[in-house]
Amino acid sequence: MMEFSFNTFFGLEREMAEHPEMVIFGALLFPLVAMFPIALIGWIFRKLKLNMYLIHALLYTLMFTFLLGVLTIFILYFITDKNAVKLIYCWLAVFTGMFFFSLINTNTITKMFTDWSKIIKEKEGK
Repeated sequence: MMEFSFNTFFGLEREMAEHPEMVIFGALLFPLVAMFPIALIGWIFRKLKLNMYLIHALLYTLMFTFLLGVLTIFILYFITDKNAVKLIYCWLAVFTGMFFFSLINTNTITKMFTDWSKIIKEKEGK
C-alpha cells in the first residue's frame, strides 16, 4: 500500500519544482478565470428563477480565495523554501476553507452586499 506524501502532486512535481512562480500565477489566475463561467451559470439560473445559493457560495469562495489565498501564497513563497507542491496544498487548504466558510455564511454575505448597495444608493441620492 502506498502512503501519501506531500512531495507529490499528480506527477507534476518536477515541473513545479523547476518553476515555483507558476504556483503564484495559477493562484492569481484560477479564481479570476473560474468566476466568469460560474457567473454565466448564475445568470442562467437567475433567468430560470432557480436557487442561487450554491452559485453565490462558489462566487464568494473564489472572491475570498483570490483575496486571501494569493496573500497566503505570497507570504509562504517569500518566507519558506519555495516548495511549489506544498504551496499548492496550502492554496487548496485555503480554497477548501473558504468554500465551507462561504457555504455556511452565504445568506449573511449576500445580505451584507445588499445592505451596502442600499447605503450607497441612498448616499448618491442626497
